[in-house]
Amino acid sequence: MRHGFVESFNGRLRDECLNEHLFANLRYARELSADWRNDYNHHRPHTSLDGLTPWE
Repeated sequence: MRHGFVESFNGRLRDECLNEHLFANLRYARELSADWRNDYNHHRPHTSLDGLTPWE
């Protein structure tokens, strides 16, 4: 486990975004992944931040 944070993020991305959708084309995949990334980076509370969102 050389890159724990990256592996954790990749697993979360795979479980919550990539495995949940069937992508019809590359444009749709980019839109959904951008929406997921926006939610993850700005609106979702993180335990490493004591329950605050990165935005806060």
